[in-house]
Amino acid sequence: MGDPAGVGPEIILSVLGLGRFHDDVRFTVFGSKKVFSERALDCNLPLSFSVKNVHPDEAVALGEYSSGGGAAAMASLEAAVRSWKAGDLDALVTGPIHKRAVTEAGMPGCGHTEWLANRLHTKDPVMMLAGSSLKVVLVTNHVPIRRVAKELTLEKLRHVISLSYEELKKYFFPEGPRLALAALNPHGEENGKMGLEEKQVLLPAVEQATREGVSIQGPISADALFAQAASGKYDAVVALYHDQGLGPLKALHFQDAVNVTLGLGMVRTSVDHGPAYDIAGKGIADTTSMKAAIDMAVRMVRTNLGR
Repeated sequence: MGDPAGVGPEIILSVLGLGRFHDDVRFTVFGSKKVFSERALDCNLPLSFSVKNVHPDEAVALGEYSSGGGAAAMASLEAAVRSWKAGDLDALVTGPIHKRAVTEAGMPGCGHTEWLANRLHTKDPVMMLAGSSLKVVLVTNHVPIRRVAKELTLEKLRHVISLSYEELKKYFFPEGPRLALAALNPHGEENGKMGLEEKQVLLPAVEQATREGVSIQGPISADALFAQAASGKYDAVVALYHDQGLGPLKALHFQDAVNVTLGLGMVRTSVDHGPAYDIAGKGIADTTSMKAAIDMAVRMVRTNLGR
């Protein structure tokens, strides 16, 4: 459900209320029956699915930030993960949360991804943002620019490249994806004029991955790479830091981008936006990212099952 005070419930209502939307898929919605019923009335939408009622009893005001909203989001997530561990779910799609709200409610870390990794006992999952024409994997996530170069170790790069290749092959490209690694410095300087990261870390990581059977090119100057990937030359870009990868991605897919967590041991997708408290309950929230997140989860499960 995400934060019940935000747009999560209404975009779920809108998407699942569409006629014949993946009618061969069984959807289980975790959240508050009361919230979904009230939001259906507010937005004149049909409540066409059943809700597993896992919402805490405390009241949450529509359109207002609160730790109560964070607690409700966490309760929904907890219940969904328990269901997945019991073998009842093939995939998890998460609604929008407010990171400070869930932190105040007791969720450690930066958000869904870190919490899920802890609950599922997986180490160092990788964030991918994906649209129809561009997929971007991040080596570092929410790291200040001044720290990025120090975070780019050979070990970390090898982990992200290897995991991304295996997960993309498993869920998207059965023949194996074509990856490209973005350079860090302007024009990917090879003579060290602007930095030595390409020579000392990035190129060795690519060479090692290639020896291990990974299809990857690079490092390639970022100002040219994303256009090449979007035109189909590469299946995914391995970007070195948040804005390097997500700037181009959101320029192309601001409304339909999907957040995919690789390496969790389960299929997990999410909307690529927040709870948008200011428009909650008004029936005007854009459903594109939620629909895309569900579509992608279904596609990933089907690819993995070979159908």
